[in-house]
Amino acid sequence: MKMFRSVVMAAGLLSVSAVAWSAVAANAPTRVATLDREAALLGTNAAQAAQEKLAVDMKPQRDKLEQLRRDIKGMEEKFVKEAATMSERDKKALREQADQKANEFNALIAQVQKRTQDAQQELLNRLLPSMQVVLEELRKSGNFDMIIDRRGVVYADPDLDLTKRVVDRLNAVK
Repeated sequence: MKMFRSVVMAAGLLSVSAVAWSAVAANAPTRVATLDREAALLGTNAAQAAQEKLAVDMKPQRDKLEQLRRDIKGMEEKFVKEAATMSERDKKALREQADQKANEFNALIAQVQKRTQDAQQELLNRLLPSMQVVLEELRKSGNFDMIIDRRGVVYADPDLDLTKRVVDRLNAVK
């Protein structure tokens, strides 16, 4: 019986606490802002300059990939057109040539992807600390209790989207 009273008293205290918390929350609305971090980072002048530099730096590899693609396609077309008249040795040689080109193509694709990922990671490492400072400044100046990912929100007032403000402030940081 004593245990039962303790449980009832504890439940009563919890319900009083919940009511008190609701009253406090009703008097102090939570201010929430949204942010698309990826769009903010990619929208900066630094990101655009890095993308342009990467595109210029990677042009020889892209040209080589395109040439390999044309070579492989030409070999496939030749095989389809001439397979009936080709000797087994010639077919085998053409397949080996095509395989060698395909391996070169795949290795170059992997190299391009790695270089792109490395450039993106370097950019993130450079911009994220500045972004954190900017977000903290915006959080304080806007009196926000929370900043959440815009991509996970069904609706938010556009005035509460910090993405453009973050881009502008990151562009102002030297």
